[in-house]
Amino acid sequence: MTRSLFISVHDFRSLRKASIHFIAAEMARRGPTAFLSIGLSDLSLRRGDTRANLAPRANKVETVDGVECYLWRMKWHPFNMRRKALAPLERGLFWLYRQMLPAIARRWIRRADTVFIESGMAPIFIRDVRKLNPAARIIYLMSDDLEVVGCADTIKNDFVRNFDMIDTVRMPSRYLLERLPHARSAVFAPHGIDRSIASKSYPDPYAPGRISCVSIGSMLFDKTFFQIAAALRPDIDFHIIGAGRATEGLDAPNIIIHPEMAFEKTLSYLQHANFGIAPYRDANTPRYLLDTSLKLRQFALFGIPAVCPDFALNDTPGRYGYRPGDARSIGQAIADALCSSDVIELEAHGWPEIVQRILTPEAYPDTHV
Repeated sequence: MTRSLFISVHDFRSLRKASIHFIAAEMARRGPTAFLSIGLSDLSLRRGDTRANLAPRANKVETVDGVECYLWRMKWHPFNMRRKALAPLERGLFWLYRQMLPAIARRWIRRADTVFIESGMAPIFIRDVRKLNPAARIIYLMSDDLEVVGCADTIKNDFVRNFDMIDTVRMPSRYLLERLPHARSAVFAPHGIDRSIASKSYPDPYAPGRISCVSIGSMLFDKTFFQIAAALRPDIDFHIIGAGRATEGLDAPNIIIHPEMAFEKTLSYLQHANFGIAPYRDANTPRYLLDTSLKLRQFALFGIPAVCPDFALNDTPGRYGYRPGDARSIGQAIADALCSSDVIELEAHGWPEIVQRILTPEAYPDTHV
């Protein structure tokens, strides 16, 4: 039996699901599991924190689906100050934040056999985990490159400084290897999938007789795609789920904006869509997104074509590319998706096997980098 702890800016109870949620759920089937969500504050709530609906449940332990959850909320939290002159202040605030780590978090760290630390803000606690529990195995879940997601220099510097305290670095894409100090502890374990979700029948949520498509999530969301596409194709309903403030200014009769919803509820929209949209912004988008985009994988799981920027095509059947901001290519990608005859299949392991690969990479030669 393994006692696990996850440290992340995600919360296990969030409606939106990322890879860490599926990994935590699998670990909960293997032993006692806790999930510490960090970085929530009055400041982050004013900036549109996606955990706002959970704020009233902060600073207390709640067990959900076998996982002990704690959302740590303060009046403030440290952040990227973006100015070299303010670097000493930034470092000081991160240091102070670490000293204020709640007692429950310290207790969870001391009892854990394995501590999963997700990329983002959580790497600032690598040293603290190693100090509080020298015997714990530290697994770094490298969901993103710290530079790409705009992390503070303090986080990036601490990550490099404490990197050798990490026992295993799990990369969902080999493209992330170039962002590590070295590869000695790195293993490749791509995102998993629960194939059973696509084998069920869900009610059709769309208006009868209309062509409907869907976009889910807010990462690198490019609203100009919808401004152009909705005008080009008034015969199509464009459903946007969980993009939050990124949709501000979108106003067309065939753009339907939905608030964030439970993962299970999104499955109806995926199953019955004519095609899906991955409207990534063209912002020097990293190559690893070609492997890690959950929305593109979900479209493939349900066998629906995907419209996405040309940099996300990756020679994958069922994806139709456009140049961001270019009306002609957007119109063509939509038309191609609607006429698609590609056989769309998703080659992926289930989450139980992915977790096993992370825990025992030596048993799987293809995890080696």
